[in-house]
Amino acid sequence: MDSRMRAALLASLTLASMPAFATTVRHLDIKEIVGASDTIVQGRVESMRSFWQGKQIHTEVRVKVSRALKGARGDRLTFLQAGGRVESPVPLEMTVPGAPTFRVGDEAYFFLQLGNTGERYVVGLFQGHVPLRHDVKGDFVVFGGARRSPAEFEEVIRREMAGQEQDTPGRPR
Repeated sequence: MDSRMRAALLASLTLASMPAFATTVRHLDIKEIVGASDTIVQGRVESMRSFWQGKQIHTEVRVKVSRALKGARGDRLTFLQAGGRVESPVPLEMTVPGAPTFRVGDEAYFFLQLGNTGERYVVGLFQGHVPLRHDVKGDFVVFGGARRSPAEFEEVIRREMAGQEQDTPGRPR
């Protein structure tokens, strides 16, 4: 066996022995997301703080609430997100595939649920975080592949909370 073949075989064996990481996320429709949420707000990320919790890194995200659609009403709320970056004891970053990422100043709709220990978490990883976007036509969200104004999106949420059936183009009511 020549040296190129040996190198290729060694590289193949090395890659085959490395662990593969993936996250499988079941698609949730708006009805499931709203139903799983105890809190739904539109707001702006005000601050973030990452810390060790046991052997995992978590980030506490603090949101200034612009509009509360479901759950407790308040000016601010916090929730936890698995992953983040800590500096101590050594700089380390942990990411979770499929989890949303946040930055101070981000505006979004947050669909939150209580975890086992009483903290709130985003429903369905990225699915419970719907960024509020801006362009020359105005503010909008993209949900289910469709562009909607915040008022249209909030109406969809309200209908789901009220248990009303959504209008689907081409489907008789």
